[in-house]
Amino acid sequence: MKDICLVQNNRPSLLVDIGLTLGKVGVNIEGLSHSSVDELAIVHFLVEDVQVAVDALAEIGIESAVVSDVFVFDKDAENVTGKSGSFGQICNTLVEHNLTIKFGYPAENNRFVFGIDDIEKATELLSSVS
Repeated sequence: MKDICLVQNNRPSLLVDIGLTLGKVGVNIEGLSHSSVDELAIVHFLVEDVQVAVDALAEIGIESAVVSDVFVFDKDAENVTGKSGSFGQICNTLVEHNLTIKFGYPAENNRFVFGIDDIEKATELLSSVS
């Protein structure tokens, strides 16, 4: 799984264009974050088939994608689903160990996606967060 980040001019059809285009080529978006600042939209999304996604988006004029490895935290596997404060605890554990969280968003199947500077260390730290 990888994160694709796009910075585009914001328009009402941006998410429609991304979703329909990726759907047509069989790429499932497993997590997504969208924000806008003035006229710019920043979209992060989690996919398995990165190259297929990037190529399909380029065909409709959506380019300059930044692809990143990510840490995907499974809340169910670590028994933190529905526990108050679990998100704060997860972030605190990462930051206390000098890891930088560059971005984060929820994903389907009770997962959190983190862009982080040391995925291996994050995996070790959070394997027993419950």
